[in-house]
Amino acid sequence: MGAVFRALLVLAFVVGSEPVLCQSFYYVEPGVASCPAAPAPTTAAPKAVPRAVPLSGSISVSCGFDKGSYTVTLGSTDPGATFSPKTFLVNFGRIVGNGVFAVTFSTIGVQSVSTTITSNMGSPAVRGYFASSANEFNVVNP
Repeated sequence: MGAVFRALLVLAFVVGSEPVLCQSFYYVEPGVASCPAAPAPTTAAPKAVPRAVPLSGSISVSCGFDKGSYTVTLGSTDPGATFSPKTFLVNFGRIVGNGVFAVTFSTIGVQSVSTTITSNMGSPAVRGYFASSANEFNVVNP
């Protein structure tokens, strides 16, 4: 009976909680005045997040990417992590869509989310990267 009560209590907490924001990525390009400065890395311990619960995040572009078409792919140190969506298209400085994604971690322990930028159709490589102040999450059982 105790295990059932704990499971119901955890479920009530998860359902009644605000959606958990996973990560906000901002494109930064050192030396370009119109780009934001890279956020300072956090010194806090990785935030505890529940395993198998989708967490929201976003990518944002306010500079760069103005010379063509690019694909931004999300990845994780968790080999079983799933993303929705996993890729974004950036055409001439604008994200196609709203830049919002969800990630669901499956492996317990400290995990992170990262981005990879690929040039499409002969577009020149970008010199910047996506940065986030909080990059690690402590995935725990709910």
